[in-house]
Amino acid sequence: MRSAAAALPLELNIRDNARVTSSERPVARSVSYAPIAARYERVRGGFARAAELSTGVLPWLPAGVILDVGAGTGIVSQRLRAGQPSIGDGSGEPAGDSSGSWTDGSDARTDAPTVRRVVGVDLSIEMLGQARSRLPGCLAVADATHLPLAAGSVDAVVYVWVLHHIGDIDAALREAKRVLRPRGRVVAVSGLSEPAGDDMAPIFERLSATLRPNMGRRAGAVVPAARLVGFTPIHEGTVRTSRGMSPNELANAIEQRLFSQLWDTSEEAWAAVVAPAVKALRALPRPDRRRRRVFDHPLVVLDRGP
Repeated sequence: MRSAAAALPLELNIRDNARVTSSERPVARSVSYAPIAARYERVRGGFARAAELSTGVLPWLPAGVILDVGAGTGIVSQRLRAGQPSIGDGSGEPAGDSSGSWTDGSDARTDAPTVRRVVGVDLSIEMLGQARSRLPGCLAVADATHLPLAAGSVDAVVYVWVLHHIGDIDAALREAKRVLRPRGRVVAVSGLSEPAGDDMAPIFERLSATLRPNMGRRAGAVVPAARLVGFTPIHEGTVRTSRGMSPNELANAIEQRLFSQLWDTSEEAWAAVVAPAVKALRALPRPDRRRRRVFDHPLVVLDRGP
């Protein structure tokens, strides 16, 4: 069996770009988080969020080479590399112990470490610049639809809060299938969650739905697209994240354009849609009091097949 290192065509770093020229890019535009790279972890939950997300992903990952598409700052990638849980025998269940009883990975600290090499790719060199110390020598600037890896070279492809930002989901999944080894897996966590059950949620959900009306439909297209590409869905669930935020903090984040749906908003749309949302948030009772916001993000696990 080839070693994880031998499976990779080159030692990746952010200078080895596997350059995607303008003529090769998909027609639909993918979203790069370069505009907020320096502030991303602070405004997206930092280490606490990374821990929650990796806890949901790890039980579905094998040992071996893991490709994190849209790795960004590498904060989740680092935890995937260090984490313990590992999938079992391809039965469509998460990690199990030697007795055959399945576990969600919560007792993984008592097991021997699972050896993984995590490779991260992202559109944004600014985001990957922060990942250097977390994944040294294992980073590349690349489009999800043109991955700089050889066919059959990785054991799993991970998308965390990424697929709904990719311009051509079908092409991205075809590329994932190309680089996966037989019986490899895709583990995808959507960045679009079920609405949080706090008083800020209706305001923000209405804002997002108005500015990006197709985003929800794109998130729901993953499983049908995966079936067409030839993947078999073996699990659908959710990963829960939570964080504290006040209405005024959310209003400030909107005004600072920290959400991608705000980056290309026209002055007219800002006045008609965004400004009223900010005003409504600041008008909520006790706007400086933090609410615990709970989000359930759809999780999909796909099997490549033989």
